Amino acid sequence: MDSVDKQLAEMSKEFESRSKVKVVLETGLYTLVLLLLLVDNSLTLFIISFNRQMRTVPNMFVASLALTDLLLGFISASPVGISTLAASQWPFNDTACQYQGYMAVTLALTSTQLLALMAVNRYFRIVSPAKYRRYFTRKRTTIMILVLWFYCIWAPLPYLLSGHKMVFHPSKFFCYLQIDSGPFTAFMVTVYIGLPTCVIFYCYLRIFQTVSSHNTNFQTSGVASHTVNVEEIKITRTLFVIVVSFNLCWTPVLVIDIVDTIRGTWTFPREVYVAYSFLATISSALNPIIYGVLNKNFKKKYRKILCCSYCCKQSLVEPFIPPEKGPSSVETPLKAQEKKSFH
Repeated sequence: MDSVDKQLAEMSKEFESRSKVKVVLETGLYTLVLLLLLVDNSLTLFIISFNRQMRTVPNMFVASLALTDLLLGFISASPVGISTLAASQWPFNDTACQYQGYMAVTLALTSTQLLALMAVNRYFRIVSPAKYRRYFTRKRTTIMILVLWFYCIWAPLPYLLSGHKMVFHPSKFFCYLQIDSGPFTAFMVTVYIGLPTCVIFYCYLRIFQTVSSHNTNFQTSGVASHTVNVEEIKITRTLFVIVVSFNLCWTPVLVIDIVDTIRGTWTFPREVYVAYSFLATISSALNPIIYGVLNKNFKKKYRKILCCSYCCKQSLVEPFIPPEKGPSSVETPLKAQEKKSFH
């Protein structure tokens, strides 16, 4: 048994020897995060799909990101993570391990590429609005998103086709790349993470400079530029906050992977790797919350759906009180007003 297999065996032993309190706590918390992920991303897709006014070009990227997060919850995280945490071992076969690891890598990289494409979209809308309508039509945007997905679907294949396999990491409680995958990890970090991050940084820097220039001109001359729309700036702010939250969650994950790959061993204690998996999942649950807080259209739609659900629930439990007979049952103007306001 080599050092890597020995370390995996030790982590498996630690994973299986968890106390019942820790098993319940970790499984329960992870289940809550996944429920939030599934519900809020499903609501986001529902709102965009069934409201014509919400089917804008920026929201096409939002819908694609929500779909990515939803697939992460349905395919990669919920059936695997909850079962593994509850059973304190990998309860599936090797084929499921390869599939789950492949999907985890693909969906994580897709999210990064989508954030970069969203930044490019905002760049053209704010910095170069004359070119925006030409580049970001609905048809071209759809093609961009489909090409991006195809590009990311191929990302893990060189690793798998070269004879490497995904391995179950007991502390992360899911399947992932082997620790000796240095060349592929370097390629993935450079091409699929480094380049998009540079694009995101450049686009939002130029957007910030353009908006600052617009504000300065408005304060000095009192004349607003027609090329910078306040509503578009608000949309850009929302998407920028999503980028920030994504980086806050995924930067520790990336640092842990880089450190482990360079050292050729899993370096950190189990608690760090548990936090690693929680952060990656929480990132997918945060985006709809950000839409609801910062975007008035999404906030209105979320509130409408939740209020309708609450009203329907109330109508099922409220008893029916028949009207009284006699003179008191005559409908006065005040009663008519109250009845009208109730309905």
